[in-house]
Amino acid sequence: MLEDAKNGIINLILVKDLSRLGRDYVEVGRYTDIVFPSLGCRFVSVLDRLDSEGENADILHFRSLMNDYHLRDLSNKIKSVLNSKKASGQFAAAYAPYGYCKSEKDRHKLVVDEYAAGIVRRIFEMRLAGTAYAKITAALNTEGIASPRLYWYRLTGKDTSGIPQLWTDSMVKIILRNEVYIGNLYMNLTGTRSYKDPTRIHKPKSEWIRHENMHEAIIPSETWVKVQEIDAAAKQHSEYSTPPTPKLFSGKLVCVDCDSNLCACTERQPRKNGTKKKYVSYSCWKYTRSGRSICTAHRIYEMTLAQIVSAEIITQAQTVTLNEAAIVNKLKQKAADYGRQHIDNIRQEVRKLRCRIQELENLTAKLYEDKYSGAISKNTFLVLIQKNEKERISKSNRLAALLTETEKTEKETAIIQNWTTIIRKYQDLQKLDWDVVNELIDHIEIGEKTVIDGERRQNIKIFYRFIGLIESE
Repeated sequence: MLEDAKNGIINLILVKDLSRLGRDYVEVGRYTDIVFPSLGCRFVSVLDRLDSEGENADILHFRSLMNDYHLRDLSNKIKSVLNSKKASGQFAAAYAPYGYCKSEKDRHKLVVDEYAAGIVRRIFEMRLAGTAYAKITAALNTEGIASPRLYWYRLTGKDTSGIPQLWTDSMVKIILRNEVYIGNLYMNLTGTRSYKDPTRIHKPKSEWIRHENMHEAIIPSETWVKVQEIDAAAKQHSEYSTPPTPKLFSGKLVCVDCDSNLCACTERQPRKNGTKKKYVSYSCWKYTRSGRSICTAHRIYEMTLAQIVSAEIITQAQTVTLNEAAIVNKLKQKAADYGRQHIDNIRQEVRKLRCRIQELENLTAKLYEDKYSGAISKNTFLVLIQKNEKERISKSNRLAALLTETEKTEKETAIIQNWTTIIRKYQDLQKLDWDVVNELIDHIEIGEKTVIDGERRQNIKIFYRFIGLIESE
């Protein structure tokens, strides 16, 4: 709608009542006082009898303020009801924890889901026996046990496409630390900053609501306590480790086989003099978090990768210095080929979308004429107008996205042509650091190690920012 107003297609914005525009007093005022007038748009609220060009325009702010107050009052009432339910020991969350389901007789009570409860008991038994999180995760994934979220989607008959099917060590940790499995309820741990900001925040412990023995326990209290002691001992051991620090290639490495990121790990290897030296290595995130049951390690040491990347950057910088004209022409041609073809495709789709949107707008006008002339019934009109408007909104959103992409592509094409100036600075690169990596590298694909003719090899592809992979000739 705003795009149409900017392009001069519309000059009137009509709403049923002011709350349809919004209930945020500040935001509504910004639109009615600044945005709409700057676009030359008249604003009319029918039921409120408000017209930005009428004599009663001043009352608009009072109406907006009352809508804002209504929203705040409604939010406070809902929170009050929820807090009352939590204080009385009723389960007030949207979804039951894994291992339980909501009672059909009382949706605020938890009952045991025997299948999932069996998995929970097994997780606790394995941890009690000293099994590590990763090995528990690997066992669950190897046996094909559905993850908690996937299990819930299947149980409720919802579409499972795109739902994570794998267990991760973090899921196992959450289950092992949840008091719900010994019959206790912990609620009101999180909330929002205000009724205008949906961001979730952690509440202080003083506001937590806890009830004991509110439902049937899955795990004996003694088992739960012993598991917490095991976790506490493991946590105390990890506290002696060096605090995590940002790694050189964090967020830049991608597994070539499963497309997940590679995560960093600090290793300590003993030396002949009795000391231990730290090494940073990177491994496939999915492999690590699934208990090594999915994908493969794709492990590479930071020191080795830094040498490879440094040598590659120096080579590219020296190549540009020796024959800049040829490299510039090659990059310009690459940019032109991609940019021209990509933009041409976008422009062709933009033309089709604009034509279709215009057809839909004409069709809308025709439907109103047919309705008032009696050519079609009211029910038929409503069905057709809703279908028409749904398609128009979809096409308009797609058009806006394509126009944004066109602008982005044109900017990137211009930036590509300055790449030679950037890379030339590093022909005498002495040390690779995060600033250099971030300025030059978009991402690096890491393959798995293989042995060919007795020689260990690993496929590594460096994709530079703006220009992508530079193929060797």
